[in-house]
Amino acid sequence: MSENNWLRKLINRFVGEISVLKTTYAVSLPWLGYTLDTSKVNYKLARELYNNTNEKYKLGAGFAKPIINTTVGFMGIPHFSHDNVEVQNELDRIENKWAGKFIRVHRNTLRDGDCFVRIERRENKFTKEVDFDLVFIPPEDVSVIAALNGGYSKVYIKHHLPIYDDLGNIRGESILTEVITPDTIEFILDGRAPLEYQGLSGVQENPWGFIPIVHFKNEAEEFQLFGSSELEPVEPFLKAYHDTMLYAVQGAKVFARPKVKFKLQSVEKFLKDNFSDDEIKSGRIRFSDKEIFFLQEGDDVSFITADSGLEAITTLLKFIFFCIVDVSETPEFAFGTAVQSSKASVSEQMVPLARKIRRKRAMMEEFYQELMQMYIYMWGMVNNVKVEANVDIGWDEVNPRNDKEVAEAINTMINGLVNGVQAGIISTESAVEFLRQYIPSMLPYADPSGDDDERRRIAKGYALWLRIQDGQGLELEEFE
Repeated sequence: MSENNWLRKLINRFVGEISVLKTTYAVSLPWLGYTLDTSKVNYKLARELYNNTNEKYKLGAGFAKPIINTTVGFMGIPHFSHDNVEVQNELDRIENKWAGKFIRVHRNTLRDGDCFVRIERRENKFTKEVDFDLVFIPPEDVSVIAALNGGYSKVYIKHHLPIYDDLGNIRGESILTEVITPDTIEFILDGRAPLEYQGLSGVQENPWGFIPIVHFKNEAEEFQLFGSSELEPVEPFLKAYHDTMLYAVQGAKVFARPKVKFKLQSVEKFLKDNFSDDEIKSGRIRFSDKEIFFLQEGDDVSFITADSGLEAITTLLKFIFFCIVDVSETPEFAFGTAVQSSKASVSEQMVPLARKIRRKRAMMEEFYQELMQMYIYMWGMVNNVKVEANVDIGWDEVNPRNDKEVAEAINTMINGLVNGVQAGIISTESAVEFLRQYIPSMLPYADPSGDDDERRRIAKGYALWLRIQDGQGLELEEFE
């Protein structure tokens, strides 16, 4: 065995399963003072784990989908706001239109580590109207060249064009490479393309002046060009769970059939009483269909069952399960009731989950800012509208407490604030401003320049209450 082969096998032995979700490449950039990691996630394996279609992980990859979907479900979709009313109406429309695609963005980003989306103008196949659409690009078909000032200076996209025979069967494919720069869009067709695809090649001007593609990355470091999958740190435990379960199932088949043990005073007497002469002469006796054995005094028959180690295997599976819970930052209840959850209550598990959701949302905001600023700029170009592209992003609140706990907490808080105001140690305005953090519908206590504020609301409500009490000055029309 050569030294190189021996070293390669030794390295593979140490690498094991941990690196199977990464393809590693590195590009040295001496003028920037660091090495750019251009490795990509093994997208095919990540999707196989998510869908549990890989035979090597079948008994363990069932945890992958809840890990991704639980985070995606609690993240929800972002909400966009703008100072311009016309722009705000357009943002509301596009938010409703792309709500499902935003969920896909989160799922793909967390599962694959990378999600490339492109804003395009497309014709509606029913109304024939041209509108903006959000198009997903498979990350394995995208190559990028990073610009020194941030972003990408050039993007390569591979389009797979099927080649059909006379009967409509696919007999191959041709690759159409799209090269996008801020100035041009070029299409390059390979030599295998049939005649019907030849007209796709060519160069055209980029009408936007920038590359209309946004790259969503999960947990990317400053030295990484691509993101990381949420399944990478948990993948070794999925493999370990699969292997342990497989061993347990295979062992159960072996140890499930007990062996018979006979303690006999006379073997010849036992054989003569329970088996035919032909069986005894042939030396082949069968225990099948034998429901009764005739024994002599002092004989004994029992079954021998080997210890399958089920108790130890169960303990090991529970340990691996809790490793999956800890490493994936996913609460136990997200995996169902297959494993008894006794380590922590649901409310206690929601606290770290809420923190994870906030971190993931904050990580996504940078990319959503870029996406919506890009969209507003493109929408303004099409409609000849010049507006500021600044967009504010908000999310639905993630509260680890249930409605009952929130109501009890607010009730206790209001009673404490009332006692403070009555004792003269806190002002009404301070109490209202403090309470606004927990009741989103409350307005600032005093806002002279605004159309309404909380003080005026309180005064109107108190006046209405007094009028209801004495029944004077009330008109039916006021409530219609």
